[in-house]
Amino acid sequence: MRTTALSLAVLLVLGVLSLAPASATEGGENITPVDNIPFPSVDSGEGTDSDFLTYDIDPTDGVNERTVGVFGSIGAGALILDVTDGGAPTQLAFYSCSIGQGDIQIFQQGDKTYFAFTDDGYSTERNEPSACQQWAKGDADFTGGNKQGTFIVDITDPTSPTNVDFIPFPRGSHNQTVHPSGNFLYNSNSELITNAANAGIEVWEITDIATTAPVNHGVMPLPVRPGLGTDSHDITFNADGSRAYSAALSQTVIINTEDPAEPFVVTSFVDPAINVEHQANPVTLTDPLLGEREFLIVEDEFAGAAGAEQTCPSGGTHVYDITDETLPVKVGSWYVGDVANTNAIGLNSCTAHVFDIHEDAQIMTMSFYGGGVRVIDLTGLVGLSVGGVGVGMKEIGYHRFEDSNSWSVKAPLVERNEDGSLKDFHLYSNDINRGVDTYLFSTGGEVATGTGNGEWFPGTSFVETFGAAVTPADYEPFCLLRAAGETVRGIAAPALIDGGTGVLLGDITAA
Repeated sequence: MRTTALSLAVLLVLGVLSLAPASATEGGENITPVDNIPFPSVDSGEGTDSDFLTYDIDPTDGVNERTVGVFGSIGAGALILDVTDGGAPTQLAFYSCSIGQGDIQIFQQGDKTYFAFTDDGYSTERNEPSACQQWAKGDADFTGGNKQGTFIVDITDPTSPTNVDFIPFPRGSHNQTVHPSGNFLYNSNSELITNAANAGIEVWEITDIATTAPVNHGVMPLPVRPGLGTDSHDITFNADGSRAYSAALSQTVIINTEDPAEPFVVTSFVDPAINVEHQANPVTLTDPLLGEREFLIVEDEFAGAAGAEQTCPSGGTHVYDITDETLPVKVGSWYVGDVANTNAIGLNSCTAHVFDIHEDAQIMTMSFYGGGVRVIDLTGLVGLSVGGVGVGMKEIGYHRFEDSNSWSVKAPLVERNEDGSLKDFHLYSNDINRGVDTYLFSTGGEVATGTGNGEWFPGTSFVETFGAAVTPADYEPFCLLRAAGETVRGIAAPALIDGGTGVLLGDITAA
């Protein structure tokens, strides 16, 4: 979060962040552990991303709708679980695939259900020990030396995952995002600044993937920005697929995707409060005076999730009003109460990481690696888009095991009661150390008042007070590609899409 060890210490002494002693040990508030399922290890089996979908898992025999969760990993593959009834999940299948990264997205085409599963290239020395690589030996793109890319897997019957296709990406597939139509896949390779001349988002058409070969539509170039890099780390589409939001390491990019085959940049902006742009998700909230407002929430995976002794306290969550998407306005930023003692208890990284938004309930779930899992209330953002001073975001639940290292935490469904209280719900953490942890969030029917962890900073007040977020010179990132300068394997780069440059904004302004 800060530029030097001294500035970290100053933050702690001044009490700028509300440090929560309970978060330094096993335990939590409003979140209770229910179950754990470890990965059956092919190699290391480190839990990564997850996704959920409710669908008829046996359309040939009446209606049998179940909520299915797919949980990826580095080194093992994917657990496919039935989470319909909450509580302890039921394992439906295990998809063996010893890859690196393991980003997951479930999507549908007609009566078929698939998931996409990414390999960023740092698994190629594992000698193809698992089923997906053995299958992919029949794919010319794979055997031609480009063993990094995205696998497409059919889970129409989730008890029998079946390989369908492999899409190669010469610089790896760090994250992938399927357009809401189900017919286009956008790839984020998350390359560092050494790739600035080729920075962009790879676009492939995957219409009728079961019977038709994917079509490479080229690369939409991204503006070159100073900093860690200007390639996309992650992309999120809005619900109707007309916009995409890219967290591109050193910039945020809003993209017009009304024609998903021909995307172009609308706006790119830089916020010096962010060190590593990791994820950007839109959310629509209704202001009682101003009506609907469009917000964008961007998370900072400070220093690429370097070790805790270097980055705790660490990256925050940043909110922008993008109702006018050509002129984003900083609403504020929120920093969790990180663990005070960063060495004695042997923490992993504790920076902000993968989050998920439930717009109707105005709730966000978020992982913090060794800092555990959090549930965050977004209702306080209403009214802040015009510069109001309020609570912004607040944590209403957390849990941490002593060996927590949560990559992602998501809930299939979050709902509120008429009095504004939250209905009990289950959430699922995919943990690097532990595998899949199931939790129950419950406030006993009461309206959640907050745990007291964390601090909201309105507008640009955080960076104005403490300066820009700068990575320590000697940091060792966990989540940022291969080392700079390593040769890129595989096929030649495809042609460029005329993506334009859009509106290029400098340092973001406040309301």
